[in-house]
Amino acid sequence: MLTLDTALHIPAHVLSTTVDQDAVLLNTQTNQYYALDEVGARFWGLLTEKNLLKDVYKMLLDEYEVEPTQLEQDLLELLADLLENNLVEIIA
Repeated sequence: MLTLDTALHIPAHVLSTTVDQDAVLLNTQTNQYYALDEVGARFWGLLTEKNLLKDVYKMLLDEYEVEPTQLEQDLLELLADLLENNLVEIIA
C-alpha cells in the first residue's frame, strides 16, 4: 500500500527532460513517453533529489496553496500511475 512513508527510486531505464515548465519522461524499456504538467514536473524534480515521498510532500505543501489531504491524495494517485508505467520503483 502506498503511503507518504514510501521510499522511491527512479530506475536507470527512465529518462526525463523539461519542456517549458512541463516534464517529459521516457521509459526506454517500452519506448513510451509520459508527460507531467508544471506541478507534476516539480514533483518529479524533487523526487530526483529525495527518496521519501514524505519529504517531497512537505516541500510541495510549502510551495503550493493546497489542502494537505488533497495534496496527499493527488501525490498518491500520481505515484500509482508512475508505478503502473514502470517510471518509479518502491525501495523495500
